[in-house]
Amino acid sequence: MRRDPPMITPLEAQAFLKASREHRLEALFILAITTAARQGELLGLTWDSVDLEAETLNIRRALQKVEGKVGLVEPKTPSSLRTVALPELAVAALRRHHARQIREKMFLGRAWDNELNLVFTTPLGTPLDKDNVRKRELPPIYKAAGLPPELTFHDLRHIAASLALGNGVSITTVSEMLGHADPSTTLRVYAHAIPGAQREAARIFDKLLTG
Repeated sequence: MRRDPPMITPLEAQAFLKASREHRLEALFILAITTAARQGELLGLTWDSVDLEAETLNIRRALQKVEGKVGLVEPKTPSSLRTVALPELAVAALRRHHARQIREKMFLGRAWDNELNLVFTTPLGTPLDKDNVRKRELPPIYKAAGLPPELTFHDLRHIAASLALGNGVSITTVSEMLGHADPSTTLRVYAHAIPGAQREAARIFDKLLTG
């Protein structure tokens, strides 16, 4: 049975960000909870797809293991190709992350191995393993934030969408953030995240029909 997407409050989201503050992958977690991008899309981000001046990132590929080799693959649907606006806290985190990555590269010298120009790598420059991120890196952060440790990386995508919808962002905009081909898909999955939607509809009918 499919469970409803998780919902947390803005205060709980702030606690999550605070718990991740000193983590090496802080910027990854901030992007996850503010852009609603998929894990593979974020792990497959390259620096040439990030524009810190324009405060946007272009999602064009995803990190995926194919026949035992990790590489970048094109998305399955055109709607997954999208440009996402970044909040200032994400831009600041990416700047810190970039500076850290430069230090790691300088420390390792020729041993640094980031041939894909990935934004998020291991300390050696190699691609991150999504299972390691999900099973080893995230649970301690969830626990420190007072959130259920069984939450997954994909749940951050749901949380981002729910927070946006719950605070007045339109279905169409959230659908674009998620890379959904049809806003009706977004509405079907996240209708529960729109507070008082039916009550607001009833209020509008009162106003329209009774003057």
